[in-house]
Formats: sequence, structure tokens, C-alpha cells
Amino acid sequence: MSSIRPRFISLLAQSRGARSLNRPVRPFATWRFTDDSGHAQTEQKPEPVNRLITTKLEGRDAVPQAVYFLAFAVVGVPLCIRTMLTTPLPADLKTVVLLSVIGLISYHVPVIMPSRVVINPGFPLLMGALYCHGAAAANLVIVPSMLLHFFTRNHGLLNCLFNVGQFTLCTYGVGTVGQWLGWVPGVPAAPRDLLPVCLMIVTFDVVNVLFVSGSRSIENKEPWFKCLTRLMYTERRAILPLRAFLTVVAMLLASHMGDIAFVIVFVGVMSLRLQNVFQKELVEKTEEAETDPLTATHNMRYLNSWLETELGGANDGKGLCSFIFADIDGLKKVNDRYGHETGDYLLIHVAGIFLASVRSKDQVVRYGGDEFVIALPGIGRQQAAGVAMRILQASRSKPFLADGAEVDFGISIGVASWPEHGETAFDAIRMADRAMYVAKKNGGDRVHSAADL
Repeated sequence: MSSIRPRFISLLAQSRGARSLNRPVRPFATWRFTDDSGHAQTEQKPEPVNRLITTKLEGRDAVPQAVYFLAFAVVGVPLCIRTMLTTPLPADLKTVVLLSVIGLISYHVPVIMPSRVVINPGFPLLMGALYCHGAAAANLVIVPSMLLHFFTRNHGLLNCLFNVGQFTLCTYGVGTVGQWLGWVPGVPAAPRDLLPVCLMIVTFDVVNVLFVSGSRSIENKEPWFKCLTRLMYTERRAILPLRAFLTVVAMLLASHMGDIAFVIVFVGVMSLRLQNVFQKELVEKTEEAETDPLTATHNMRYLNSWLETELGGANDGKGLCSFIFADIDGLKKVNDRYGHETGDYLLIHVAGIFLASVRSKDQVVRYGGDEFVIALPGIGRQQAAGVAMRILQASRSKPFLADGAEVDFGISIGVASWPEHGETAFDAIRMADRAMYVAKKNGGDRVHSAADL
């Protein structure tokens, strides 16, 4: 049995890469710096090797990264301290506490959208605090969180100080641009202030991306401009509209409503997070109910739903779809000789061949037992027969091993098309089933078309 499991894992991994089950794959990544889009809120190493700097670079390669972090810390941290000492904080102690608390929560609880895009709820609150109370209030929202990441996210000390420094420089740049545009902290926004508000948001984004792309360029050993482009556009385009809207609302509300505006924005964003958690759970439960647990292919419940909703009306004369009905030859002999566990691995092996042999939009369904149905939307009978032959060739070129010995098996396949072979898609599936039995009767491990019945 030792030779079966590695093959099963390899085939299943390949098939899941080649054939989607509509489940996004989340790659492992550990960012050591923070951009305000939330991309830093991904997987973290449980035990970083070095508490001074967290980076995938090793030895002398890490020195430029450390120097880069240190440079921003040397410039930004003193500026942060000076800002806190010279810029007035909100007069009301409750406001100071509120901004600190919601900042700590917001920068530790990202909002993950169904598309896996991450929105950091702290940014709208930071900009609202800046617009309403000034740079010191903005630092209250973000600086404690960045320092706390040393403990809560296992960031290196230099990483934390870098983030404090670069965010302080960002808020300083935003404040400079805002003052040039006529912004005065604490003055309620007027309709004409919408443009300055937007420009302040853009300024923060641009400066933040410039700083972070430099760090990413060093760590990934890529050209700075390439990292800048990817970070500025590719990674942020999905979140920019919603994030910009939330930030504009937070800034305008805060200038008129004060503390209650921060609470409204915070509760609103957290409600969005809760909704996405519920939606994710619903999607996962739906996928679980529509997925065969052994082979990771779809089950008949999914096929029934797919035919009704996504095929484009294949049951009412508006679509074109072909079906492959496949049955594994020799599974009973494998079960009798090697046991049902080996038979299960054979099912997984064959399912992997099916998944790797079809397009991403094709549907592989375990019909029951050792029978599978493959739906091929937009494909006629002759093309479907070609897919079936490709499956047979793949099965013959990828032997199945049990106890170190190759196990003989075959696949009998029937092919039918809708509407050529039935009034409904289910009629075509039944015709493909009949064609499969003819293939099995004629010796198995072959393809038979419903057109030849």
C-alpha cells in the first residue's frame, strides 16, 4: 500500500490544479511589512528565527532589508514622537481612548471578502481621525497596533519600527498636502472639500506603496518598479472602490459627527466582516454537500443544480452539452484481492485522471459506486469522443500500483450529446449510460457512442 498513497496525493493535487472545484487555493505567504491594503494580514510563521527582523532572506542577504527598515525607523519614529508631543490630541479623553481601542482592534481583525481580497478596517478610521483631529490622533489609531504586532503577529522589532516610521511619514505627507489644499483639522467638511479629501487618500496610498514596494523589492530580489506596479495596481484593484468609499465616508462623517462617526464606521465594517464569515461558512457547507468526500469530484446533487442553473438551459432547448458516462472495469477484483481501501485509492486515481483530462468549466461527477459522469458544455459528440479517448490514453499511461505491483484496470466509456440524443440533458445522460454498457459488453476499456446504438 505504500506506493498507492503518494500517487493518490500527486494525482489529486494535479487534478485540483487543473480542474477547479470552485474552491480558491490560498498560497502560503508571510509578509514582513505592512501596506494598508491589508496584504500583511496573511499567514504568519509560528516561531520566527530572529526577533530582530522577520524576513525570508538569510545571512548577509538580510542586511539590505535590515538597513532599509532601520532607515525608516530612524527617520519616522522620532517624527512620530515629535508629532505626539507638539500636535494637540483630542481634548476629550474618551475620544483618545476610543481611537486607541478601535485602532488596536481594526489592525488585528481584517475583513476578508468572499473573493479572498482583504480590506483593513483601520485605514478609514485612521484617515477619519486625521481629518477630524490631526496627525497625533491618526498616530493613536495605528502606532500602538504596529508595535503590538511584535507580540501578536511575531513581527521582528525592526519590522514593527519600520511600519511605525513609514506610516508616520505617510500621515505627515497627507497632512502637508491637506494643508496646501486648505484643510484645517476640526473644521467640518463642505461639499467643495470632497476633492481635497480624495487627494489626501490618494497621497497616503501612493506614499505607502512607494515605501513598501522598496522593502518587497529587496526581499523578493525583483526590480523596484515591478514591485511598485504589482502593489499599486494588481494587488489593490479589487479593493480600491470599496476602500475609497469607506474612507471618504469616514472622513466626512468624522468632521461633522465626531466620536459617533468612528463608532458608525467601525460597526459598519465589522458587520461586513461578520457577513462575510457567515457567507464563507455557507459556501463551504454548500460545497461539502455537493462534493464527493472520497474523490473530491462533484456529486449528483451538484449535477442536478448545475444542469438547472448554469448550463444555459440545456433542459429547455437553449444549450449544447455532451456527456461522458464512465465505469471502472475491474474494481470488484481489486476490492476482492487487495481490499476496499485499495479500491478506494483506485477510485481516487481514476477521478484524478478525469479531472486532469478536461477543461476547467467541465464538470466531473461521481454518479455512484464506480460510475462517473462528465458534463462537457458547448461540445458536440465528436469532440466529446476525442475527450473520452484522451481519458483512456491517460489511464493506460498512468498505471495504478498496489503493494508495489501494477494493477490491471480499464475504463468503459459511453458518449452522448444533447440535444442529439435526448429531449433533455438527463435523457442524454441515460443514452451515454446505455452506450457505456455496450462498451463494457464488448470487452471494456473502450469508447462507444450513443450514435451507434
